[in-house]
Amino acid sequence: MKNKVLYIISAVCILLTIGICIFLVANYNGKSLSDAQKFKKEFEQYNEAVYDDVHENVLDVTISEDNPIIYKTGKEILEIMKNDNAYIYFGYATCPYTRNSIETLLNLAAENNIDQIYYVDIQNIRDVYKFNGSIEPELVKEGTDAYLEIVDLLSNNLSEYYVTDTSGNRYDTGVKRLNSPTFIAVKDGEVLGFHEGLVPKVKNIYEKIDESQQKELSKYYLEVINSIK
Repeated sequence: MKNKVLYIISAVCILLTIGICIFLVANYNGKSLSDAQKFKKEFEQYNEAVYDDVHENVLDVTISEDNPIIYKTGKEILEIMKNDNAYIYFGYATCPYTRNSIETLLNLAAENNIDQIYYVDIQNIRDVYKFNGSIEPELVKEGTDAYLEIVDLLSNNLSEYYVTDTSGNRYDTGVKRLNSPTFIAVKDGEVLGFHEGLVPKVKNIYEKIDESQQKELSKYYLEVINSIK
């Protein structure tokens, strides 16, 4: 009888322990990350990684958890671009140019009390062309409808989209390209501030830009910020 009681008590304790564990796991998983936390996690997860195709190290970045990033889809950002006053940053986490610019942008945002920067991940929404042996590049992936409309809205600011062959020869696709990163400011449906890429004369995009280049990039970003202040 005594053994039976002990067995029952042990079983109850085990069941209680399992129940508590299930509750804690469910409760933990139910806590969604804020956009700022998500952005930090998304970018920092690639620290110490390597680009397999070019055998270069991914540039390490440090993102504050107290950052002003707010995620938006392509469709959502179109409504903002047409109607609101906003700062918008287009890029993606593994892009070496984006990784080389993001700390400069976020530091400048903090200095200027910018509490909202809308972020659009453009890695998988853009159209993709490739050189196929002729002077006319081949479309291998269509851009989303939202992306094409974004390009149309920014058309006056965007660069032509070229692809290259193995010898470095360039071929015009005939379309514009939203490059990563691009930082813009919009007001009442009008693009008043725009900066694309980094700064001139960056020799190695897989190495952190130097202090003078960071200052130059800050100047460009500050012009965008001040365009709608």
